[in-house]
Amino acid sequence: MSGDRLELVFPGGDRAPAALGPGLNRVGSDPSADVVLGHAGMRPTHCTLRVGRHGVSLHVPAGSPVEVNGRPVEGLIALRPGDAIALAGLAAQLAAPGAAGPDGEAAGPRGRAPLAATMVRPALPRYVLRGMAGPVLGRSFPLAGESVVGRAIECSLRFEDAGLSRLHARLLPEADGIRVQDLGSVNGCYLNGRRVRTALARPGDELGFDRLRFRVLAPGQADAPAAPAAVPPRRSRLGLLVAVLLALAAGALAWRLL
Repeated sequence: MSGDRLELVFPGGDRAPAALGPGLNRVGSDPSADVVLGHAGMRPTHCTLRVGRHGVSLHVPAGSPVEVNGRPVEGLIALRPGDAIALAGLAAQLAAPGAAGPDGEAAGPRGRAPLAATMVRPALPRYVLRGMAGPVLGRSFPLAGESVVGRAIECSLRFEDAGLSRLHARLLPEADGIRVQDLGSVNGCYLNGRRVRTALARPGDELGFDRLRFRVLAPGQADAPAAPAAVPPRRSRLGLLVAVLLALAAGALAWRLL
């Protein structure tokens, strides 16, 4: 899909098509969103669409009503041109520019998504955050695209934790790991126990936001067990007694020679 231009088209022609640029596109009622939709029930950041070299991924935060090809979805979903998307009841379709007909209806029979696009396809996350402490202990959070950690409702990784700032940190998956950027948080971001402003967290590293702690994992990677602490060898009681007797004998001999 490299080089393709995409847009959201709206059947009926009541809204102009919205162009989707490369990278992250925020969709919602917030005036600063990339695609602003003032529709009833639309959240400030209702969802995000990431356009990349390998396709389009849709991230739906918990609580945002979104359907893809007639099925409610949540989390991370892979899309392709022709998929029908309903945003709080507002019908749209992912299409290449010029794919809409003159009456504004999306391409395809009677404006419906083609049969080949009727299956919702989960996207494989590039990395996974595995909770290690606090309320996230044992939980896994897939990370396929750019995400924001915090307490605000528009955060893609939202946690109700008093130690987090509303917008705490931005996470950007890269080829070698996750680029972490502190967004001016009060209680900080930590990489392997060290506070950082910006850093690259690699698979196996520990990533922390205030008291929340996560292990960075690549797909298919199991949690690496912590290496056991080295324990000094214990002397047996007999060995200790022999050592004491030898020391006493050496002291007595030295006293005789004086």
